[in-house]
Amino acid sequence: MFELMCWNNGKRFRAHDQEGLFYRALVPSDSRIILIMIHGAGQHSGQFFDLGEFCFRHSIAFYALDLRGFGQSTGQRGHINTFSQYLKDLDDFISVVRKQHEPIPLFLLGHSLGGIIVIRYVQERQNNVQGIILSAPALKLRFQIPKTLRFACQALSWLTPELCFDLNMWSVFLSKLGFELRMQNGVSTEIEPSFITYYSVRWCNEFLINANYALKKAGAIQNAVLSLCGEEDPLVDPDSVREFHDCLKVKDKKFISISNAKHRLLQDKHNTPNYQYIIGWLNERIEVKYCDSHE
Repeated sequence: MFELMCWNNGKRFRAHDQEGLFYRALVPSDSRIILIMIHGAGQHSGQFFDLGEFCFRHSIAFYALDLRGFGQSTGQRGHINTFSQYLKDLDDFISVVRKQHEPIPLFLLGHSLGGIIVIRYVQERQNNVQGIILSAPALKLRFQIPKTLRFACQALSWLTPELCFDLNMWSVFLSKLGFELRMQNGVSTEIEPSFITYYSVRWCNEFLINANYALKKAGAIQNAVLSLCGEEDPLVDPDSVREFHDCLKVKDKKFISISNAKHRLLQDKHNTPNYQYIIGWLNERIEVKYCDSHE
């Protein structure tokens, strides 16, 4: 009950530009690993309690951040000026978390958009992160975005960066392209029933650019990597996750393709097998580090 109260209440800290970022945590007294969770587009930290509770039972300190503009964090909804804001926020959050613990291994976990943020973070910033876990990282979408639409997005990103479009209208456009999603009131229930439906053209352009960089610069990653994807994911192309894995030059890497799984790999108790993949991989990394330090 105490853990649930701490989770629901959450905490806040000030980012580099004074935005107020909200986070939740489940921290056991015998923590031996820190796991920082970065959610996907439209989501928020509160949706990952089941995963956090599972980690708590395995002596893993679980921290989940609300990205700026999402959940209970401040910031314009569905808009960023540059993708680097997300990376700086993650840097700030890691510093906040580190101060609350003795020196123990720290890992990052990113789902969908969060996966791109985690990838770009370890690609672009010097870090003391022992490894990263990617859940359906949004490297490439299942559907092809027309080049004319990409060019329009790029132009509008500079001319009117805060111009927003409604994802409900976007879903209608996709259906005309022959791409079908299960819809509830015009919103894909594969993503999140309550997610933000308005996104700025600058946000979209920054996301597309950095998803491309994440894949192209895979070879620059020096951290251990676990990649998870659902074979039936209607949003993220599973082949792009495999391509990313194959492009990694680091030896400590693992790819798991989950049969009959869709996009939401980490939410709800029925995803316990996926939690076990994560816990098992984390335990293996700690065992390897322990053995290396005693050779």
